[in-house]
Amino acid sequence: MPIIEREVTSIYHRTKQVNIYPLEGDRFLIAAFLQDEIHDVHAEVEILHPSLEIVEARSEIRNGPFTNICNLTHPNIEKLVGMRVEAGFTGLARKRVGGRGGCHRVSELVVEIAQAAYQLHFVRHFSSMPSEKREAEDNPAERHKSVLASIPGMRNTCFTYDEERNPLIAEKAEKLRMRPQEMPTRKLKLHREEGAD
Repeated sequence: MPIIEREVTSIYHRTKQVNIYPLEGDRFLIAAFLQDEIHDVHAEVEILHPSLEIVEARSEIRNGPFTNICNLTHPNIEKLVGMRVEAGFTGLARKRVGGRGGCHRVSELVVEIAQAAYQLHFVRHFSSMPSEKREAEDNPAERHKSVLASIPGMRNTCFTYDEERNPLIAEKAEKLRMRPQEMPTRKLKLHREEGAD
């Protein structure tokens, strides 16, 4: 039987996006949304780095199966304030935001936000390096060692960052390939302390 190719159109499509915006000092806004034919759901937290403590949280269902009813779950996300993104966060956060009294879509976004929050460690680690070091040819073993030294919370969290993989990284890891991205912009109202210029 011959193999044929044909173009097929998807019958369902969902987009998720997460962005981190710097606010003041060590405070960042992590904003996430998901959209499909029915859903347009937004969630965001303000978080402190390096503690990854959530200091503000909000959500909005802009469109959903029962938009105005779904939006009654908004107070659930405020239960994240005071929590830190660390081991065990995802399970506890999903219980606070999702389930019978919550919104599964907001719960999904909280997981995305938590994963992005951890990326703050990487963003700040690499941006703190002198430009000549950042722009130098990538050395995977040195990069691996640098990350584990600077972000100890990554140690033994996955296959690649398992300490037993150090020899594998040194022997077989390929050089990092950066993907070009166009970073989104957003107008934010920043709180200024009195007397600040």
